Amino acid sequence: MKPVAETNEGASALPDRLTLAAFALFILFAAGAPVAIRFTYAELPPFWSATARFGTGALVFWVLVLLRKITLPRGQALVGAVLFGALSVGGAFVLASWGLVKTPASLASVLLALMPLLTIFLAYLHGLESLRWQGLIGSLLSVAGIAVVFSGSTGAALSIPHVLAIIAAAAFLAEAGVVVKKFPRSHPFAMNAIAMTVGVIILGMVSLLSGERWVIPSQANTWIALGYLVIVVTVFAFLLYLYVLRRWTASGSSYAFVMSPLITVILAAQLAGEQITSNFIVGAGLVLSGVVFGALRSSNARDSA
Repeated sequence: MKPVAETNEGASALPDRLTLAAFALFILFAAGAPVAIRFTYAELPPFWSATARFGTGALVFWVLVLLRKITLPRGQALVGAVLFGALSVGGAFVLASWGLVKTPASLASVLLALMPLLTIFLAYLHGLESLRWQGLIGSLLSVAGIAVVFSGSTGAALSIPHVLAIIAAAAFLAEAGVVVKKFPRSHPFAMNAIAMTVGVIILGMVSLLSGERWVIPSQANTWIALGYLVIVVTVFAFLLYLYVLRRWTASGSSYAFVMSPLITVILAAQLAGEQITSNFIVGAGLVLSGVVFGALRSSNARDSA
């Protein structure tokens, strides 16, 4: 999940070595998330897996809020936190959890990298930004890339509904980032504690309604994957991204979501035995190129202006 954080207006466009190190660690840690999620499916149903992950993550953030005596948001700020949780945790991970059941982690990471590109269209629909020609060209490149990936697979290899669910999850994450800008900011720890709690309620209800069994893992690999998702991705990666955002531009930080799929592909091939075809490499390259050209390159130009 992309965390909520506040940026300093004076953040440097050229990060120092420590910031670059944090940036690299965030990419590495976040890249393992799709692979770890699929590992938990060996024992845990998808919605229950997400419920357990974010439920534990929410508990960690509530502890941080209490220890640091952070004031909870009220009024419109509270509404913003609730909406952010409903979209970025509840809606996005209901879709992503189901989509990952039949979508390889390598492809899912590439599709989720569409988030910055989807953001510019949603910001346009909300009247926050104008639609730029770079975004249209980037979208065409990304669509072409997805088509290339599908052209190199058999009908049984990929499930179109599950792939569309991953894309929809990226859209929910992008929408959350756009909508939250309309509300007053609050401390990121408090906002994420509330957001995850709201998301867990949604995920738990979907899990119960779908008839999933809430089981406790018995295999070491499942516990390792779940622990990685909670401690490394949901908590520690969030803190790293927060650190980077406060010391670098927003557009520069956003490149992490394009670079992380490159690591995910390697992890998926080595740990999960996923086959990486030439069509996938070409298609993924087109998708990521579309995101860089359509969303991040023009955003970087605005930050430098």
